[in-house]
Amino acid sequence: MSTNKELTAQLELMKNEPNAEVANKLTQMLSGINVFLPAVMPRNTDPEILKQMVVSPKKPQPMPKGARPNPCILQNDDGKKFFPMFTSEEEIEKGRDKVLNYPITINMPFKACMDMVLKSTDVEGAVINPFSQNIIINIERNKQQEQEAPKPIKLTEPQFHAMVRQQMESNTLPRKIFTEGESFIKDLRERGGDCLIEFFDEPYAQTKNCPYSSEDYDLMSLSISDTLELTRITMPEEKLYPGTAITLFVTWNPVESKAGYYGILRGGKGERNKLMEITSEGKAVDHGDAPDEGSELSSIIDIASAE
Repeated sequence: MSTNKELTAQLELMKNEPNAEVANKLTQMLSGINVFLPAVMPRNTDPEILKQMVVSPKKPQPMPKGARPNPCILQNDDGKKFFPMFTSEEEIEKGRDKVLNYPITINMPFKACMDMVLKSTDVEGAVINPFSQNIIINIERNKQQEQEAPKPIKLTEPQFHAMVRQQMESNTLPRKIFTEGESFIKDLRERGGDCLIEFFDEPYAQTKNCPYSSEDYDLMSLSISDTLELTRITMPEEKLYPGTAITLFVTWNPVESKAGYYGILRGGKGERNKLMEITSEGKAVDHGDAPDEGSELSSIIDIASAE
C-alpha cells in the first residue's frame, strides 16, 4: 500500500505530466486506499438504520444494509457534475466552505466510492482532491455495473452525531422556518428548547441516545423595527464540532412575511468561525469570517435589513 506522501507525489505528476503510464500507476495506488467522501443521510432514513450506526462508539462501523448516503456533488463551469473524493482530511479543509452543506465525511475504499459513482446517472465521473490536484476520472457505465451492489462504508459515532446536528441546523430547521413562516417562529419563541429538541426525535428514536435536552438551548427574541423581528438561539456546547452552529439567528419581516436564517459556525483547527446564511431556496451563502463576539447581533441586523 502506498503512503500518503507517495500518493500525493503521483497525483502531482498526473496533474503536471499526464500520460498512460502515470495514470496506470495512480490507478493502482488508489485501488488500495480509502478516500473521504462528503455526504449526508436522507432525512427519511429508517431510525433502525441510524441505531445500528451507533452500536459501537469506539470504532468505525460498516454502514447497515439499506442505508443510502447522499454524496456531495460538485459542478464545473460547463455544468458537468462529479463526485469529489479526498485523499486526506487536510484536502477536505481546502474546500470546506464549498462542501459545508454536506456535514458528514465518510471514509470508504476507493473502489466502493467508484461503485457509487457508477450508480449515479447524473454525474460524469469523480474528481480527486478538487481543490488542489483536481484529477478527473471519467467513467463509462454498463448494465452490469449498474446492477452491482454498493460496498459497505464506515461511520463512527462522532460522525453520526455531527451528521445529525448539522442536518438539523442546515436543513430541517431552516426548511421548517421557510415553509411554515410566522406560525413556526411564534411556536419557537414560545416553547424555546422544547420546540428545537423535537427535531432529534426521529434520528434518535431507536437509540434513545440524544445528547441534547431542551435546557441546552437559550433563546432571546427582539423586536428591532416594524419590519424586523429577530430571535437569537445559543446552541448546545455538547457535540460542538467544526461546521456546527455556535449561535443561530432567525429573522422575520412581518410586513413582507419573509424569514431569514443565519448561523455562526465553529471553524476548524486554526481557523476562524464563519458567518453563514441559508436562503429560502436552501442555498448556503458564505458571509466570511464571523464578527467578533459582541458584534454578531449588529452584523445580522445589517445583513437582514439590507436584504
